[in-house]
Amino acid sequence: MQRFLAGLVVALAIVLIGYISLFSIWTNTNEFDSYALTGRLADELEYLTGTNDHRFLEAEDAARAGGWQSNQKPTLNLGNRSEGAWVRFRVENRSPEPLERLLMVDWSYHLIEARVFDRANGQWSAPVHTGNFIEHSQRGIASPVLALPITLPSGPAEVYLRLESQLPLILPMRMVDRETFHREALYDYLRMGAFFGAMLVMMLYSASLFIFIRDRSYIYYCCYLAAIILYVGSIYSYGSYFLWSEWPWFNLRVDFLSIGLAFLSACVFERQFLNIKSEGRWLERCINMIIFYWSSVVLVSLLFPQYAYELFIEEAGALTCIVMLGIAFIIWQRGNVSAGYFFIAWLCLVTSTFFLMLAMSGVLSMNFAIRAAQLLGFILEFLLLSIALAERISRERASRMEAQKALLVVQEQNTKVLEKKVALRTRQLEEANRELLHLSTTDPLTGLNNRRGFEEKFDEALELSLEKSVPLAFLMIDIDHFKAINDTHGHNVGDECLALVGKTLVHYCQGDNAFAGRLGGEEFATVFYGLSSERAEAMAERIRTAIAELIVATTGEPIWFTVSIGVATGLAHLDDTLPTFAEEADKSLYQAKLQGRNRVVLSVRQEREERLRPISSTLFDDNPMLPAK
Repeated sequence: MQRFLAGLVVALAIVLIGYISLFSIWTNTNEFDSYALTGRLADELEYLTGTNDHRFLEAEDAARAGGWQSNQKPTLNLGNRSEGAWVRFRVENRSPEPLERLLMVDWSYHLIEARVFDRANGQWSAPVHTGNFIEHSQRGIASPVLALPITLPSGPAEVYLRLESQLPLILPMRMVDRETFHREALYDYLRMGAFFGAMLVMMLYSASLFIFIRDRSYIYYCCYLAAIILYVGSIYSYGSYFLWSEWPWFNLRVDFLSIGLAFLSACVFERQFLNIKSEGRWLERCINMIIFYWSSVVLVSLLFPQYAYELFIEEAGALTCIVMLGIAFIIWQRGNVSAGYFFIAWLCLVTSTFFLMLAMSGVLSMNFAIRAAQLLGFILEFLLLSIALAERISRERASRMEAQKALLVVQEQNTKVLEKKVALRTRQLEEANRELLHLSTTDPLTGLNNRRGFEEKFDEALELSLEKSVPLAFLMIDIDHFKAINDTHGHNVGDECLALVGKTLVHYCQGDNAFAGRLGGEEFATVFYGLSSERAEAMAERIRTAIAELIVATTGEPIWFTVSIGVATGLAHLDDTLPTFAEEADKSLYQAKLQGRNRVVLSVRQEREERLRPISSTLFDDNPMLPAK
């Protein structure tokens, strides 16, 4: 990108230099253009300063006294002269008849007054006037192009001009006939119309972009465009002719005011567009000092225009251009592409203005090409600045898109991480809930279901029994003489007995067809799903036998203990509940206690026995804990 911008700089510089050179050769505007007139105006000019109160006769008397000075430069430049100046040149009409010519001045003046002195007859012509302070009807030629109609008598004559302007007294002039004037005025109208039209289009377009984008660079860009339009309208006299000719207060101040506003808006735009605040404190101080100076110029031009001459505006303008170019170049070298566009845009303007300054200083001849080159420089500058603004928007949009993509990637990654965390936390919560449910349904001493857990599982078994018509075997188990064990050996031994019973029941209740629980104290219950009464009784006997063989170690002699088991088997009825089976099994347990304990008593409804056997003979045969058929 930097190589491209550098190449663009060279190309635009070549275009400007070639344009100025070709038109300088093609248009030799200082030459007399009539076959009857000879010489060059610039070589014939003489000037007289410090004579603001002179009249034409007094100026002619000063000429006899030798107070006039000869011009030695291609273009007369008297600098800032608040008192004005007189200029004269000699001309000889070799034709026998008077010739009418138009004296065109390509600069801005408040007042130009002209008279012709016929040396042969010693007579003065009537005065003619033009300038920004002269009403349209009082001008010699009613046109924004400053021109004076003069009639040259046959033979030698002298043309006297009285000049007044706020700007430096520069006198690029040419003498043409009316046909040439009208043709050149038409070209000038077209050129200026194209310039103002292009500037207004860019300003309106940028204003519309500011409305939609809300980027302050666009509003500063519009202000800069408006200031340049005001400057060109003032310098080329179009504004005073078409817009503010009836406003003498503004007309008196507009020249320096337009220059101050142009530089001020350019500096403010550069500070905002290049974001100089972020580029370093010393760069920001430089641009702020320049902004302060041109703000002062604007205030002085508005309030005290008579002192504007003393502000060294020409020198300050040259220094401002150098500083602004330097700041843009430094920021460009730091990698800011927008600064490269700004540097090239300003280089185009400074290049065209440089030739204008050379012409103003008298090094070059002031002509149409040099003045038009500055207009071309303005248009190129603002076109490049428009491209720079569009490029910055595109770059910022691409940057935002990249940032959005990166943000989406980060969001997706964060979402995945969050989903993993949520899933992990969900699993942890599920495990915690299962653990909590297990704790809430498990007896901590024996590891069996507590009463709540036992009831929940029994309800599931009861529903399955009703659905599939398979029997349930309910075993009510009670430790014999448990109170005596506690009283004799202590509660620790009693707890050990309870834990051993729990381990034994867990051993015999493996699989999904059986479960056990501690109902309270030394009372336990076991349910087997799908066992016939014979197998249920055999299972109960095996459990009783296994418990009777358990040994509990104590501080003294080891002890043994036994259990009594009541068994209730059968198909479930619709009105059956846990208490229904528990009551039947408890009755059988009570019978076992009455019969001497350490035994199993079975309770079976005989009318259902035949239905139970064929079903139980095919269910759960693969359980190793179940008794053989």
